[in-house]
Amino acid sequence: MNNKHYRIIGNAVATLIFSTALLAGCSYTALPNNIPRSGGYDDLSLKNISVIIINAERNGSIEEILTDQGEASGFQANRQLWSKRLVESLAAELARRGAMVRSNAPVKLSIALPEITMLQTTNLYQFRVKVLVVSSKGWSKTYEGVAGGDINSVWSVTAAAAQWSGQALAEVIKAMMHDREFLAALGK
Repeated sequence: MNNKHYRIIGNAVATLIFSTALLAGCSYTALPNNIPRSGGYDDLSLKNISVIIINAERNGSIEEILTDQGEASGFQANRQLWSKRLVESLAAELARRGAMVRSNAPVKLSIALPEITMLQTTNLYQFRVKVLVVSSKGWSKTYEGVAGGDINSVWSVTAAAAQWSGQALAEVIKAMMHDREFLAALGK
């Protein structure tokens, strides 16, 4: 009984700390530190594919991340840095699958992040990222990634934001690697 009571109190304290920090006007810059590899396409071979991936985000300013309701979330982001991390991780993932990622490739993919939003419920915070991929061959498509967690398990807002934003970008890469249109745009 005591363990359950302490767990409830601990969850309430964590929620209170997290919410107070965000409501007090503190603003945290979310920057994906690590974009984890996601599985499910281990047998995919991109041998004989040659591609270059570029960051299409030019604005390096820090912007407020709004909630899905259009309100301030307490988080900020630099779209250019998020896009840079996504470009690096996507290029590494394609190279792992056998693609040649090089500057003089016949196919160029431009990556932009037109939307970063924070989805909030009572205890759940999630980053939703929309990524626009445009090919030099005229193809384009928007992908979405969502990831987050329970604020009751968070003791560091910045560490949680780094982890959740990285996971959201990993979900975008996973969606691309499972999409036949994306693979066709690479020349597969």
